[in-house]
Amino acid sequence: MITTTTVPSATEYADALQRVPLNDTQKAMLRAHYQSHNRSITYTELAKAAGFGSHSVANLHYGQLGRDLGEAVGFGFIDSEERPGEKFYSSSLGMKNLYAEGDFQLVMHHELARAIEKLGLA
Repeated sequence: MITTTTVPSATEYADALQRVPLNDTQKAMLRAHYQSHNRSITYTELAKAAGFGSHSVANLHYGQLGRDLGEAVGFGFIDSEERPGEKFYSSSLGMKNLYAEGDFQLVMHHELARAIEKLGLA
């Protein structure tokens, strides 16, 4: 079971963000995540930012962005805690907020935030 990984540099993220095509939904969620308090966001909040009524739909879209971006930078995805045998693709975007109570919160990787700033995507 993979529980740790190495986070790419801001430069690697910026290069990948320029190569990976982002749709408007993914851009809205990425922007909302970047702008959230402490860059920590729930999938319900991501859904709202993208105009979805369900966190599960946001999970699919943000997970696909995580997979695409992660594959572009050669990210070693961690294993999903909730789905044994599957990868947690959003781990390339952030990590679980260990201090949050209630709904799962994803904290954006600092290096990804720097890349977003560098590219003016915020």
